[in-house]
Amino acid sequence: MRAVSWMAILAGVLLGAACGGGPTGDGGGGGGGGTPEWTVMVYLAGDNSLAVQGILDLDEMEDAGVDPRVRVVAQAEFSPDVLQQYQCTAACFNRPNFNTFRYAITQAGGSAKNGPDRGVVTDIGNVDMTDPNTLRAFVQWAQQNHPAKRYLLVLWNHGGGYTGLIQDETSAGSGLMTVDEMRTALAGLGPIDVIDFDMCLMAGYETLVKLDGIASFAVLSEEVVPGEGNPYADIINALQAAPTMDARAAAAMLVDRFHASFQGNKASTTKSAYDLAGLASFETALGALASDLQAGLPGLGATISQAAQASQKFSFPELTDIVNFLDSLEVRVQGQTALQNKIAAVRAQALAPSFRVNARARNGTGSGQQGAADVSRATGLHIVLPSGSGQDVFAQSGPQSLAAYQALYPSKPWTQFLTAFAGGQPATPVVDQGNQRFEAYLVWEPQAVPAGADVDFWVLEPNGNIYIPAFGSVTPNGTMSNDSYADGVNFEGYLTNRFVEQGDYDIFANLWRDPQNFHPAYDLAYRYDQTAGFALFYTDQSLPLPVLSLQVSWLDDPTPTIAEIKGGAYTDLQYVATQSYPSAPAPSLRREPAPGVASLRAPRALTPAQVAVLRQAVTAHRLGTSFRAPGSPRLWDLPFGRGGSGR
Repeated sequence: MRAVSWMAILAGVLLGAACGGGPTGDGGGGGGGGTPEWTVMVYLAGDNSLAVQGILDLDEMEDAGVDPRVRVVAQAEFSPDVLQQYQCTAACFNRPNFNTFRYAITQAGGSAKNGPDRGVVTDIGNVDMTDPNTLRAFVQWAQQNHPAKRYLLVLWNHGGGYTGLIQDETSAGSGLMTVDEMRTALAGLGPIDVIDFDMCLMAGYETLVKLDGIASFAVLSEEVVPGEGNPYADIINALQAAPTMDARAAAAMLVDRFHASFQGNKASTTKSAYDLAGLASFETALGALASDLQAGLPGLGATISQAAQASQKFSFPELTDIVNFLDSLEVRVQGQTALQNKIAAVRAQALAPSFRVNARARNGTGSGQQGAADVSRATGLHIVLPSGSGQDVFAQSGPQSLAAYQALYPSKPWTQFLTAFAGGQPATPVVDQGNQRFEAYLVWEPQAVPAGADVDFWVLEPNGNIYIPAFGSVTPNGTMSNDSYADGVNFEGYLTNRFVEQGDYDIFANLWRDPQNFHPAYDLAYRYDQTAGFALFYTDQSLPLPVLSLQVSWLDDPTPTIAEIKGGAYTDLQYVATQSYPSAPAPSLRREPAPGVASLRAPRALTPAQVAVLRQAVTAHRLGTSFRAPGSPRLWDLPFGRGGSGR
């Protein structure tokens, strides 16, 4: 057994000297007279698990070059905690500290190093990016110092639809900006021509309601967004090539460029653009339908539930594609002419070119077999509609509860319908952790990375679904790190939301590939306070750390179960620990009783569908499937690799 130290396990691979740098100076503005056509304002909230992706996206903006007709400015902040896991200081993104900064790209030549190096950088201290006043101040600064005929505002970070958006782990802990606060931040600033949400799950009716009167066009995604996010160089290049394009053309272009950038990608993607001028007509039709549906309760209840259950769903199961739901409902109410007419009216408005400007959805190359979502029935806009079946219900409390929805949209006919329809449904019990959230990282020997070994963190949430960073970073109860194989690092992890579903969270270690038979040893680093250090799970120094190998694979078992994994039946898929909610007064990780010792709970089994998806995913990965583009650099070669997990 190789000796493995704590520092060697927890540390990521060392970064090269190319990370260095310092503050940048003012290099000028690129010349040109008159008012620019566009100012692109990027609110880049990277003080969270997406820090590396944020740095890379900033570099992409620089790679587009400089055109006096299209200005590009950003306000950015990156997580010291996440970057520390890469053994990275602020110098890795060319800054002297981790403070928030504003940046105007003014120098041509493309990105020469990670971080801002092509223009003016202004340190504004460590501000809370979830604070609506911070967002408001950034937009005002951009409008005053970089005026243009039209403005594109990009909100960059994690998103959760109606539950909130934007994380700042250092300043706000578990807090998110609410959609009401987003509206407060942007109200009264003058028209913003296009708002683009470079984040997950925001393409909802609920988001558009909060943008009414704030922006002219909105660009959003119904499903989770891969870590790469927007192709910023392509987008800025397109604006520079046709700077006089109007806001409608720009919104459509954003959708097309995003969609094209993911062709051939393993992940599934959705992106759509809406003209807020068409929202009123859509809302009128939706309100009429909602009133009829409410009036038809309780008799229509089972029909609505069945239609919702059969509709296109997304990572939060209550998010339901509105047009697909209408199609599903219509076939179930044949002969009810008045109701069918109301359904047809909503569909017509949802699909009207005066409202839906552009919509794209593509199944990833891994959909149906490697874990990527099937988004083939996505039409551009979802709405909150839990079917009441299984886990597709509101939470008892917190941002995913019916009460939270009612507070956000108190007078809407759809809210009144939901209250009557979903108010009687069972609700998911949740636990409020406050800022004392459970966080865990599976960490393994750094030498396994250049040896080509691919280790993954799996978490089985109480809803019975297994979540893996390679398939996306948003789960109903938390966010995951990037895929370690894509980034070329020796750790993957999981941070729970403030509100989590009650039940067991089982953690597993999986060896996906090991071409040199490295047999990596691993440990679990965890904590319950994001300001504290990590503790190690395997604390007995007299015992060797657990080791993964491909010797006995779960793939060779046609009917694997959680009980078999916990019993140590496989060498490539091993049970690590369980976190339970509600927990004891002092929360702690535990292991199940040793094999042969009775458990207090019946073991959960992997469903046949889960087995099929996971088996095919692992098989494809062992055959060499990589989330890096062919020929792209690895993390141990250059400062950063490109991640593949979702936002």
